[in-house]
Amino acid sequence: MTQTWTVVRFPNGSWSYGGKPTDPDYENSEVFRIQAETSKAAIKAAQSKRAAAIAKAKRRAAKQPTAEQGE
Repeated sequence: MTQTWTVVRFPNGSWSYGGKPTDPDYENSEVFRIQAETSKAAIKAAQSKRAAAIAKAKRRAAKQPTAEQGE
């Protein structure tokens, strides 16, 4: 049965799940809401989602002109 999981990446790089997305303990963390059957699958999906977002940001940054290129 699929359920919605709150998955969190803490500033030290560790991952956890559970609780509410608004939990004060998650204030300085990356919070994901993931649909999955298990907590393990939810964490894996959140890690994939984060990796894809980072890769996309890097591609965008690479396309941005720098001051050396004359903007």
